[in-house]
Amino acid sequence: MTGCVLAVDLGTGGPKVAIVDAGGATLAWRSSPVDTVFLPGGGAEQDPQQMWSAVVTATRQVLAALPTPPTIAAVAVTSQYMSTVPVAADGTPTGPCVLWMDTRGAAHSRSLLNDTSVPLFLGRHGLIPLPSGSDGVAHVHVLREHHPESWDAAVAFVEPMDYVNARLTGRVCVTQSTAFGQLVCDNRTWGATDYDPELVAATQLDPDKLAPLVPMQGMIGEVTTAAAAALGIAAGTPVTVGTIDSITSAVGAGALDPSAGSVIIGTTSVMVTHVLEHRAGMRGGMLAVPSPLPGRWYVMAENGVGGRAFEWVVRLLGYGHDLATAVDDATAVLPGADGVQFLPWLLGSISPRPDDEVRGAFTGLHLSHDRRHLVGAALEGVALNLAWLLPYLERAVGASWPFVRFGGGGAMSDPWAQVLADALDRPVHQLDEPRATNARGAAFLAFVELGAIALDDVPSLLRVRRVFDPQPAHRATYDAALRRLTSLHPTLSELSRP
Repeated sequence: MTGCVLAVDLGTGGPKVAIVDAGGATLAWRSSPVDTVFLPGGGAEQDPQQMWSAVVTATRQVLAALPTPPTIAAVAVTSQYMSTVPVAADGTPTGPCVLWMDTRGAAHSRSLLNDTSVPLFLGRHGLIPLPSGSDGVAHVHVLREHHPESWDAAVAFVEPMDYVNARLTGRVCVTQSTAFGQLVCDNRTWGATDYDPELVAATQLDPDKLAPLVPMQGMIGEVTTAAAAALGIAAGTPVTVGTIDSITSAVGAGALDPSAGSVIIGTTSVMVTHVLEHRAGMRGGMLAVPSPLPGRWYVMAENGVGGRAFEWVVRLLGYGHDLATAVDDATAVLPGADGVQFLPWLLGSISPRPDDEVRGAFTGLHLSHDRRHLVGAALEGVALNLAWLLPYLERAVGASWPFVRFGGGGAMSDPWAQVLADALDRPVHQLDEPRATNARGAAFLAFVELGAIALDDVPSLLRVRRVFDPQPAHRATYDAALRRLTSLHPTLSELSRP
């Protein structure tokens, strides 16, 4: 018997831990929160010790949720990315995790951009040091400037999934995929296990503090005795290589090649797929990232904050954490929210129009409106932002998708699934247990490594809860709203600049 995979999905809000069987069923899952500390000057940090404690808590809870302890055949970890944890040789942290939303290294990133470095970064890697400071290069600089003792004590700087794997196995390592945010690999070749010395020099990263590169497939080690005792699983359990959560969301939603696309709404909104060759210079803020899928690159099409934007609106309007009541109230004013429109660029926009400065807004407000209209507009604003992205991504990968699968926490909402179908003008296949999409994707990759399934089996293992078809009666409303959203972007961009 193959057994189950213990899949850890470490998001910005904390880990979700799932037990997944080889048939694709999520037997149980639990979550545990992790706090974010916002600091002056654009800082955003988390405590890696709290991250690990949350993984331990959620793992023990999910194991206790099953009447019979399952056989754990492997542990698979996926996580948020463009975040940086400084680690010692044994994998323990030497300082805070600098999160993807931290912008304190923006000036340093801009100082690395010149006529020589820009074509080097774009041609070999695909991404330049981000002027926003939201990448691994800038975050290592932030640690050196703001936490020098942590920087000095660190042997390497890794993403959260590789940090958790180091805590599990005692082995510090990264892959060509998980090291994407440090801009030090030549991504034109799939499967690189050596750093590009010219890229390393251009980033000004210390080559002695780069973690060892390992292949993007396979096992990196076994769960140590200490980690096993903390988690409540057997020592010696194999641990797979870490994976970026957007990639596991694509796998968990069956977007394995250009013919299939999916939408994941969690903290952020992403539209996911894979291509069969490296693509450099894709427009609209889209990038090709080496994927653990053999010979394939994940298309990074981050759309900006999604679920986080909606939660912000709900709390702002006095619902607290009662998202269900807020959504129920909003259904009374959909579609169109009686002309109220939400522009969801609370942390800037990414694909299809990268702009670090643009900020969000509500428009079309009238004295007759109440909070139901603003909540409804928030649901629609996130969906319309994805509708703006859809044609750009389809052109980039050379395919037109007959439907999209919908996963992530946002897919728990039937009204949001219907709004998404209407905004995209495509059928939306709402996945069962959508909050476990990333964890399920990590588990599928682990089962492939174990020889329990083939990669091509994954789409047939997915479970669709319900299909939402676009409603022709709503077409004119959403077409007009999409035109307003795209036309307001340059105006808000101009107004948002200092």
